[in-house]
Amino acid sequence: MNVIPSAKKTELNNGLTLVTEDISSVKAVAMGVMIGAGSANETKRQGGLSHLIEHMTFKGTPKRSAYEIAKELDAVGGKMNAYTTKEYTVYYAIVLDKHIDTAVDVLSDIVLNPSLDPPALEMEKGVILEEIKMYQDTPDELVHDLFAQQILREHPIGRPTIGNADSVKGFTRDDLLDYRKDWYTPDNTIISLAGDIPKKSRQMIEQAFGRWQGKSRKPGSIKASIKGGLFLKKKKTEQVHLCLGVRGVAQTDEERYPYAVLDNILGGNMSSRLFQEVREKRGLVYSIFSTSTPFRDLGLSYVYAGTSKKNLEQVIELILAQFGQIKNHGVSPEELNRAKENMKGTLVLGLESTAARMNWLAKSEFYYGRTMTIDEIFTKVDKVTNDHVIELAERFFRDEYLNLTVIGDLADLPVKELHC
Repeated sequence: MNVIPSAKKTELNNGLTLVTEDISSVKAVAMGVMIGAGSANETKRQGGLSHLIEHMTFKGTPKRSAYEIAKELDAVGGKMNAYTTKEYTVYYAIVLDKHIDTAVDVLSDIVLNPSLDPPALEMEKGVILEEIKMYQDTPDELVHDLFAQQILREHPIGRPTIGNADSVKGFTRDDLLDYRKDWYTPDNTIISLAGDIPKKSRQMIEQAFGRWQGKSRKPGSIKASIKGGLFLKKKKTEQVHLCLGVRGVAQTDEERYPYAVLDNILGGNMSSRLFQEVREKRGLVYSIFSTSTPFRDLGLSYVYAGTSKKNLEQVIELILAQFGQIKNHGVSPEELNRAKENMKGTLVLGLESTAARMNWLAKSEFYYGRTMTIDEIFTKVDKVTNDHVIELAERFFRDEYLNLTVIGDLADLPVKELHC
C-alpha cells in the first residue's frame, strides 16, 4: 500500500518549493500555500501576530475586495480558508480541476498582495479580541493552552496562537509588514497540490509566484526547559477541566512512532485504558483522552479530562496509576496489536480527501524535506515492541516532568505533589 507514491517535488528559481500528487480518479484539486511562520516564530510582544496576518490576508488586495475574494471561489463551487498553527500558516483552496486557474490566481493575490488596510485592521483586531473572549469562556479548550504555557514556561511554543488582548490591541500595520518581510518569503513557502492536476498548473504557479523575492529569517532552535508543577486557574465552571502530562517526542524523532503507540493504548480511543477505566468502569467523566503533540524540536504528551469537583482527586489518581502501570509492567500483546491496527487504519482513512493529501504533502516536506509514504510509516509502527513502550514510559513518565493544569471553581487543588 504505497500511498502517495506519485508525489513530485520541484523548486522554483526563487527558492519556493512545489510538491504535487496527481490523482486522476477524482475531479477536484486541493491547493495549499504553507508559510513557515506560526506563533513559535513570534516574540512575546508579537503574540498573535501570525494569526492576525492570516485574518487580514482575506480582507482585500489592490485587485480584489474582501467580497470579491469570497465571490470568485463561490462562483466556481470552490472552498477557500486558512489556519494558523504553532509552526506554520496555511492558505488553501479546493476547486474542480477545470477551475485551478481561479485557485492559483486568488491564492497568489491574497498571499502576495494583501492591502492590510488600517481601518480593516482595526476592525479585525476587534474580531480577534472577541474570539479571545470566546476562547476564555471555553475552558475545555483553554486548559490545553494553559497546560502548554505552564510546562514550557517561557518557550514560544507554549504561547497561545491566538495571542492575548494586550498584544493584539497594540499591533500596527507596520508590525504586520515587518513580520511578513521576515517570514513571508519564497524560501520559507511550500505550495502543495493534490488531485486531478491539470498540466498547466505548474506553469501557472511559476507565473503567479515566480517573481516573488526575499529571504526569510531562519528560526533558531530555543531549548525548552520542561518542568513539572501544579497550576490552578480559578473560574466559575460546572465541570473541572484538567490536563495532566509530561514532555513528549519531537516531530522528527524516530521514537515518535513507538510513542504514538503508547499514547494510543493509554487514551487514544474508546477501547483505551483511560476511557475504559475512568469512564466506562467508574463513570467519573464524560470526556477523557490522551494526546501526543510533536513539534519540530520538542513535544508534549498529556491527558485531558472533564469531571466534577468531587471526582477530581480520583481521576488524577487513576491517570497517574496508568502512567505507572505502563512504566512498570508494559502492555499486553493484544493491546499492542490493536493500537497498531487502529493507528494504521486511522492514518489511511484520514487521507481519503484531496485536502488531507494536500496537507500531508506540505507537512511532510516542512518537517522532513521529502514526502513520507504510508508504507514507510506502517513499517515503523509494525516494529514497535512492548520493550519500546516500557523504555519510553520509563524515560518520559517521570515525576520531575509531571505537570497538572486545572481550570475550575476550586479553592485549591486536592493534591500537593504528583508521582507515577
